[in-house]
Amino acid sequence: MTWTGTAMPTPTIVDNTTDPQVCGQKHTLADMVVSSRSRGVQNVIVALTDVPAEKIPPLLPDRLVLDNRQCSFFPHVSVLTTGSAIEATNSDPILHTTHLYGPLEANIALPLKDQRVQRTVESAGLIIVKCDVHGWMQAFVRVDPHPFHDVSASSGAFRVSSVPPGDYTLEAWHEKLGTKRIRVQIRGGETKRVALEYSAAQP
Repeated sequence: MTWTGTAMPTPTIVDNTTDPQVCGQKHTLADMVVSSRSRGVQNVIVALTDVPAEKIPPLLPDRLVLDNRQCSFFPHVSVLTTGSAIEATNSDPILHTTHLYGPLEANIALPLKDQRVQRTVESAGLIIVKCDVHGWMQAFVRVDPHPFHDVSASSGAFRVSSVPPGDYTLEAWHEKLGTKRIRVQIRGGETKRVALEYSAAQP
């Protein structure tokens, strides 16, 4: 996942007056993270969108720890399979909420440091996560009924493993740059290299 635009983008920075003794007076939204060395775009969700049910292997429930830390959500972007759990936790000595919107609707209050609350995700879709106390805090969790998805690393690289042979649509989504889709054809035993590029926000 590579940035090909002329000017290097930067994340949005916001001023803060809520709990500045813990959160600081300025905060990044982490909505645009591009490597100055590789020009790789981080935090792009990549997933197959049209996997036939008969090609989906049995799923083992996973668990995502979504941490309220230094007044940000960690991780900022992640993927899960249906039947997995989101465990909201608070590493800060102040009140946070982990408010989930989408296929899992819940508003989890975490007033105590190191408090943990878990919820199971039963339906696929994009979960948007916000904190009701600190308005800049935001995260995204894509839930799929299959394991053929990934999130791009700081280098922009991603890997979708063990894809059964077939023709698929590969979808890439970024919170600010939008969605791209390409068709990919996988043959048995083949490793397929896919290059995706962003140069500006999508219309």
